[in-house]
Amino acid sequence: MNRLFTKPLLFNTRIITYLVILLSLQCIIAYGALLVFDALPASVTGIPDDHVIFHESQRGTVNLLRLQLDEYKDLPIKQAVKKLQPYFSYPLRLLPSDTVLPKDVLTELGKYGFAYDEDKEVIVVDLHEGRLLQLGPIVVRHILESNTMSLGVFLVIWALFSAIVFFILIYLAFITVWTDLFKIRQTTEQIGQGNLKARAENVKSWVFKPLANVLNNMGSHIEHLVSTNQTISHAMAHELRTPLARMRFELSMLDEVNNDQERLSLQKGMNDDVDELETLINASLSYFKMQQSRIELNLTRVSLTGWIDKVCQSVELFKPKDFELICHIEDTRVLIDIGLAETIIKNLLLNAFKYAVHRAILTVSKKGHTVVIEVDDDGPGIPLDSRETIFMPFSRLDTSRTRTTGGYGLGLAYVKLIAEFHGGKAFAVTSPMGGARFVVTLSLDGE
Repeated sequence: MNRLFTKPLLFNTRIITYLVILLSLQCIIAYGALLVFDALPASVTGIPDDHVIFHESQRGTVNLLRLQLDEYKDLPIKQAVKKLQPYFSYPLRLLPSDTVLPKDVLTELGKYGFAYDEDKEVIVVDLHEGRLLQLGPIVVRHILESNTMSLGVFLVIWALFSAIVFFILIYLAFITVWTDLFKIRQTTEQIGQGNLKARAENVKSWVFKPLANVLNNMGSHIEHLVSTNQTISHAMAHELRTPLARMRFELSMLDEVNNDQERLSLQKGMNDDVDELETLINASLSYFKMQQSRIELNLTRVSLTGWIDKVCQSVELFKPKDFELICHIEDTRVLIDIGLAETIIKNLLLNAFKYAVHRAILTVSKKGHTVVIEVDDDGPGIPLDSRETIFMPFSRLDTSRTRTTGGYGLGLAYVKLIAEFHGGKAFAVTSPMGGARFVVTLSLDGE
């Protein structure tokens, strides 16, 4: 329960941290942008220089001041200036005739009749006859020249609104991605903890949807493998238990018999059981080795008719008496691993010999880039709920196997495994003959 509360808390803490970082970055970016923009020439920004703007804005004030001084021409100049002082918020002062002015101020004064001194923040007006009138200092501060507190407040306000807007946009853009990533992480953790049924559901973002599909497929595959291995382990334990039980019975009987003939019979039975155990173990190891390693296909181009005829002849000895085997083979050539494909056909035919009543039909054809092998029989057929399990190792419909019936339920498992190595599949359906139809497809990618 604590873990459930910890994750949302951690998520909220990260959100706040990201917002603070974004806010700080916005302040730095804003200040840097102001510096760069202020340094750009007017031809680039389209905004006149501050000096020009202030100079032009004071032109009317200077002209009106001159008109007022002309009205007071009968008064001494100092009294006239004193009379006008109340109308201005900054001081008016007559400069001495020997006042030294900066060169750029003198140039501007000669050109316009008044000039703006940026260093002193004053306006110098030429009243002619060598008299100069100073207006100011006039307090006009550029935003970059403001005090630290004012500039800081501006940057924080600007960055706060900017960060909130950007954060909302980023949140809306990435909340789905974040949620999907969190789902995938949870699913991965659950699978790692042994919950093989965990799946990443409702993943919507195009970024992580393929990853979620891969994860879900991997989870399904792992779940299937674990389930299969558990089934195989239980089935193999059952297979080993049967000959061991017979050996235990034969050992107990061995001490009680007095007849040499019976003793020899029991000893032979134990030897047969040992051989059966050894055969079972070897067959199991061979299957697991084949299952865990990728077999390199030895492809050979052969004629289907000639090759299948030889395979059918090789199983004639195992065919029951009065049993009819019919072969329908397409007359074509294919590129195939004849060794593995022969194993498929032999296992299917031997299975038909065991369960069919009177007849089986083998059909081999080529459809596009696929070889299709079908074996029909007139036996009892296979129930729907058993059509997948019969391809699992040690799986049989008839569980009463004895030494006479033989087999370990590995034949169809080999068939399916070899088909998958060929990029194909194996399955069972109902045959038109009333029994079972086994279908195996082999991909011919090399053609």
